[in-house]
Amino acid sequence: MQELKFNEHNFALVELDGRTWLTAADIAVALGYKRSDQVSRIFERHEREFSSSMTTVFQAVSLGRGAPPSDIRLFSLRGAHLVGMFARTSNGVAFRRWVLDQLEQVERQAVPQHSLMVEWFQAKAAADDQDRFASMCGKGLSEHKTRKPPLAERLNQISNQIQPSLLS
Repeated sequence: MQELKFNEHNFALVELDGRTWLTAADIAVALGYKRSDQVSRIFERHEREFSSSMTTVFQAVSLGRGAPPSDIRLFSLRGAHLVGMFARTSNGVAFRRWVLDQLEQVERQAVPQHSLMVEWFQAKAAADDQDRFASMCGKGLSEHKTRKPPLAERLNQISNQIQPSLLS
């Protein structure tokens, strides 16, 4: 996810702890609020409904002389959707739909990579278990000869679909 744009508004994405966050001020602009603190007010009224994975506070360092650092409220896409649920602006419906589309896109991008790696680890574990079984004092060697080739083939198929650099 490189850039997010809603109704001609580009979001300034904040990368924090390996996650992408949106600022409350950006969400306020996208929802059509005149005051940038409206999203923070919505959050304060409904704070119990937000989990820690939906919102956080980031302390931005001030570049001015002697100015104290300022706290910036950040929202994940799920948190932005919840803000949109409480918003009573004309952009609220379109914003909620847009956020859900963004969430679906993130899930589509993440799932194939994750599930393919899980498949590879499962196939590798099955092949390793078969090798251990065959080496137990020579017992099960004939069974090993029939079970090992399909396991090795499945492992090779998955390995060919994954970038080789991920397996090194």
